[in-house]
Amino acid sequence: MTLLRGRIPGLAGGLVCLLAVGMALAETPAPGSDNPGQALWQPAVFADFPVRIELTDRAAVTRLLETVPLAAFSREDLRTDPVTGQVILLPRITEAEARRLTAAGIAFTRLTDLEQAGRRQAEAAWALVPTKDAQIWTAYPTHAQIGTTFAAYQDSFPTLCRTFSWGQTVLGRELWGLVVSADPQTTAAEPEVRLSSSMHGDEPVGMVMLMNLAEYLLENYGEPGFEDVTSLVDNYEIHIMPLHNPDGYIAGTRVNANGADLNRNYPAPTGGQVSQIETTHFMDYAQAHHFVVSLNGHGGALVMNYPWDYTFALTPDDAALQLLSLEYSTWNLPMYNGWFDQGITNGAEWYVATGTLQDWVYYATDCLDVTLEIGDIKWPAATQLDDVWDDNRESLLHYVKAARYGVNGVVTAEDTGLPLDAMVTVFGNGESVSTDPAHGDYYKLLPTGSFELTFTADGYLPLTVPGVSTVWGTPTVLDVTLEPDPSPVPDLRVVQLTARPNPFNPLTRLDFTVPRTGRVHLAVYDVQGRLVRTLARTDLEAGTHHRVWDGRNEAGSPSASGIYFARLDLGAESVATKLMLVK
Repeated sequence: MTLLRGRIPGLAGGLVCLLAVGMALAETPAPGSDNPGQALWQPAVFADFPVRIELTDRAAVTRLLETVPLAAFSREDLRTDPVTGQVILLPRITEAEARRLTAAGIAFTRLTDLEQAGRRQAEAAWALVPTKDAQIWTAYPTHAQIGTTFAAYQDSFPTLCRTFSWGQTVLGRELWGLVVSADPQTTAAEPEVRLSSSMHGDEPVGMVMLMNLAEYLLENYGEPGFEDVTSLVDNYEIHIMPLHNPDGYIAGTRVNANGADLNRNYPAPTGGQVSQIETTHFMDYAQAHHFVVSLNGHGGALVMNYPWDYTFALTPDDAALQLLSLEYSTWNLPMYNGWFDQGITNGAEWYVATGTLQDWVYYATDCLDVTLEIGDIKWPAATQLDDVWDDNRESLLHYVKAARYGVNGVVTAEDTGLPLDAMVTVFGNGESVSTDPAHGDYYKLLPTGSFELTFTADGYLPLTVPGVSTVWGTPTVLDVTLEPDPSPVPDLRVVQLTARPNPFNPLTRLDFTVPRTGRVHLAVYDVQGRLVRTLARTDLEAGTHHRVWDGRNEAGSPSASGIYFARLDLGAESVATKLMLVK
């Protein structure tokens, strides 16, 4: 098959000599624009440079940052030697920060600026592109070329993919995406997987990897020797969103056009406000679909980083998140054998951060999201991209495949035979998942073991299935049918909240009615008014809803026997009900 990616002969080898003229070329923006008045790219400004700082422990990091705050410091700059425990910082610093470090007696070593070299090479190549229709992304594509490439894919493979836009940036640039599936125009009872990248505009390698993945899936579908590709396209719906921050990419900056770090802009489980349009668009797209697993590509380190970021408490799905991360790192030998044990890390254990995408995805949707740090150098030379693709190709394929691991199936109604909007709760796991209402399919990633699952749906009797065995790497399929509930229909004109069973052990279902669309907060408190567990903090449409409390607190630990209160807030309206946990 003919590759859609246009290859200019000698481009890769010519990048070295292009670099020599790149600075001159980069002073003038290339012709053409993504939108009226916008350049395809602009020269990145480098007012800092990379250094290496060696410290004794994590406490020394805190003391250093208190003594000399480093404006560009981020979690990606932190390493810990797995043998000696020595802490290594690899930040970018300004000349002024270098002087302050020296004055404070903090030694550092200045490193070769490979990121600036990689960006300048890309700018030199972009300067030779006369129009946005040119295809040269064997190096780094311009933002416009992502759109034209996806359009070409759709034209060439209309039965395997479709393009979409999930919004526009601060400066009005399109946020392009591509759905790859055996039937891209309709949804089916199959897991949806979201792969995105480059929330930070100066971390573009993941963007190129996702462009490669799209081509790899489309070009090799149905071909002998690529049965794994065919199986993925036939049995999964893959959403590829390669460039989360086009404005930052074009400017060569970490932040968006408003100077905001998009990976600190999502609501945390403890609260927080969204301030950027790219964040709003991404949240809207995520909540409009039923994603099972997802990742976002970053740069500056080589590791799979999983939730939580904001707290040292482990998520209820910590075991599954570690296994999911290993599905990626195990197939990427440089990652698996790098700074981090087996190439994975808990986010907060690495460095606490608030407002991250993966934390929001985990607590606000049914999806397990992991941050892919794809390389220590954020912007490597284009000549290295083929090697990076070789390191990440199998990892991406295995990561997508893992969306079916654990338990999955379809929930239907006994009286109608139709799929149900149901909730699936695993005993001992405080994070329930819901079915896709259109098809009734659900996916709960679980480690190897035996589990008890409870299925609940409005208007139907709960069903508990004990002894469900799982083996990681082999999907367990469990389809269930729920019987109608003969209980009276609730009054939708007022806020109501009930619990059943009550008293309960091990879990109770909280049914509530919302008379109007609005922001709902449902939480469980102890008798002293202290928060035990937040069950919902989201916008809901008017109607009946439910959540399940399994008797565990926010950290996933079992609560003691006793009296608790569930309270539902809808604007100024509030209603509560007493709960009794009996063990």
